[in-house]
Amino acid sequence: MASIISHTDGRIIPNAMHFDTAFINRLLVGNIEYILLVVSMMMTRMVWLRILAIASGLAGLIYSACWLHDPVGVFWEITFTLVNVVQLAVIKYRNFAARFSDTDRDFYTRIFPQLEPHQMRRLLKTGQWLTAPAGTELTHQDAVVSHLCYLYSGNLEVVVNDFPVGVCAAKSLIGEISIASGQPASATVVARDEIHYLALEREALHKLMKADAEIAHAVERSLRRNLETTLIQRTKPAVSGV
Repeated sequence: MASIISHTDGRIIPNAMHFDTAFINRLLVGNIEYILLVVSMMMTRMVWLRILAIASGLAGLIYSACWLHDPVGVFWEITFTLVNVVQLAVIKYRNFAARFSDTDRDFYTRIFPQLEPHQMRRLLKTGQWLTAPAGTELTHQDAVVSHLCYLYSGNLEVVVNDFPVGVCAAKSLIGEISIASGQPASATVVARDEIHYLALEREALHKLMKADAEIAHAVERSLRRNLETTLIQRTKPAVSGV
């Protein structure tokens, strides 16, 4: 990597250093294109995948134009970059166009903050907001849960074998175990007073999850987090009594 000393007169040959620097630059730019492309494929969020793909395309464009002098390579690197720029612009436009009510935004920020706004709009389309009186059942023990519910306001009572075993306050998910496992509900959940809630239809939700892996990952992670929180809350009385 250093300059070469001539064996005849001892003079330093500076061109060797210039050659090494140019070679290293070419090596870095040539490889960073593929490194960025591989990293982009590891991203779970589409926005970051597109951003890294654009960076990879730009690195490939510079390499093809400045070192390879390959017009075919330049053309395809430009095409690859522009496709990802357009796709990123579409995502940004959909996010900008997405609108949420106060109840929608509460559900979004509490349960699925990792989703892009346009993905959240798709998720909300699988259900509807409902208001129900006291006595309404959201799940019934030993029956398959038809909807994943998010309680916005009101209170629920959890009943197992006709005995009350707990309550659910506002901002809770209902039916997440059955939705995730496909098994019947382990308890009956009934409204203690008037409730306002979001009901996401089971089949429509599963269909959306199959169509969009990013939404599926977010739903699974949120259901798991909510289940962990529920189990911790239910075991606190037992632990404190030990």
